[in-house]
Amino acid sequence: MLPYIIAGEVAFWALLLGGFSIRYLLRWRSISTVLLTLTPVVDLAIITLTYIDLGRGAPSDFSHGLAAFYVGFSVTFGPEIIRRFDRRFAKKYTGLPEDQLPVVPERSSMQYWLRCLVAVSITIGLLGIGIAVVGFADSFWLLYWIISAAFTALMWGVIGPLRDHLRTQRAGK
Repeated sequence: MLPYIIAGEVAFWALLLGGFSIRYLLRWRSISTVLLTLTPVVDLAIITLTYIDLGRGAPSDFSHGLAAFYVGFSVTFGPEIIRRFDRRFAKKYTGLPEDQLPVVPERSSMQYWLRCLVAVSITIGLLGIGIAVVGFADSFWLLYWIISAAFTALMWGVIGPLRDHLRTQRAGK
């Protein structure tokens, strides 16, 4: 499974960078839109291959849980990553004034933490499907990733506000 996850990550970045390169360097907006629209297909392929592997009798391993974690966070944070890259490419290659560049929302640590909770919820849901496919007896690694996802949410909830507090203190000095 790990090679599929790595291939999926490479495909995501190839579609992303290729899409924006085609959009801003060659000015082929329609082809670029198709490439960028395909980025969620990578997530769908990764999770589908995970369930196929588990359905064929493979015991869950580290990479099956990693696939669910990757997809949960990619689905939640991927669109914002795409918007940020769109803004960077537009700024670099169009010369548009700041107010005409694609908009990327500013988010507080609390808003990012809430998005993390959504990502964790999706991840746990995908892991639950994996457990249903493989059976509880062979689901050690899927359960491990449920705990890891919950811990990620907990740490994000602690570190984000702490980081904001430290930034505020530094800005005040």
